[in-house]
Amino acid sequence: MKVKDILARVVTLYNDEDYVRVTQEGYLKFLDDAINQVILSRPDAHVKTSIVKLTTGTRQRLPEDGYSLIDIYSNKIPDPVAGYLPGTPVFQVDRKDLDYFSNWHGTNTNPTEITEFAYDLRSPRTYWVSPAVGTNEIYVEMDYSYGVTPFSGTDFATALEQDIPLAEVFRGPLVSYMLYLLYSTDSTSSNDLQVAQRYEASFYQALGLEYKATFYVVPKIEGASVAGVPTTPTPAQP
Repeated sequence: MKVKDILARVVTLYNDEDYVRVTQEGYLKFLDDAINQVILSRPDAHVKTSIVKLTTGTRQRLPEDGYSLIDIYSNKIPDPVAGYLPGTPVFQVDRKDLDYFSNWHGTNTNPTEITEFAYDLRSPRTYWVSPAVGTNEIYVEMDYSYGVTPFSGTDFATALEQDIPLAEVFRGPLVSYMLYLLYSTDSTSSNDLQVAQRYEASFYQALGLEYKATFYVVPKIEGASVAGVPTTPTPAQP
């Protein structure tokens, strides 16, 4: 899926094939906004697997390019030959359980690995690990969602030929969100605002957010809930 494929569809629906209503750079900026919104709404749309060095303490932050945490799998052991060797698994826990059962923030241990992590969607770039990291270097393997290099600011002809690093399934949502932004620019037109609202609704419907689609990919505890959706199915009533 290339930039030109999305823009061709958008300018046709917006009746602006000659780029009179909006500049070429303006369309690229709207595309950047649409891509970011897709990734924020569906973290599984653009995922990176990386080995990350933890910082001292319990509170950790995602790498600078990270949007939200998907999962932490295991410890990794640095090796001069192999690079990294597999370590022990890391399990997700509820932070409230750690708070209730131990003073895990103030533990004066100096572990060589972590055993648990906790995550809260309300602070998507922050996660917590236990036991607290001391002076020993600890590395973990994780998945996290991350952003795309902006297309705006690039020569327009060059940008048109570049690939958008999202799956083809997100073509429709990208078009819908760009049209939502385009029609939202004219706040004096009630008709344009209504059209914008329809495209916005189409965007979220296409992503399945009415069913809380992000619940399938964000870290979660069995039996708990994410954004109000239970992580275990409710038995059918007779």
